[in-house]
Amino acid sequence: MLARMEISVEMLKRTAALGGFDWSDAELEPIRPAVERLLEALERLDALPLGDVEPTTQYRVI
Repeated sequence: MLARMEISVEMLKRTAALGGFDWSDAELEPIRPAVERLLEALERLDALPLGDVEPTTQYRVI
């Protein structure tokens, strides 16, 4: 589902600009490792075999 991608400061800058943020390279560099870890976690979640799992049932008590 998710394509593997290189997380660069330039890519983060373009993505932030789409959201209306004008962040500098110095502000984005500390964020880059966290974004890489989050994308790796999403990749692991995407690989889970959920085809046989029953959906969650929620009950409300009034």
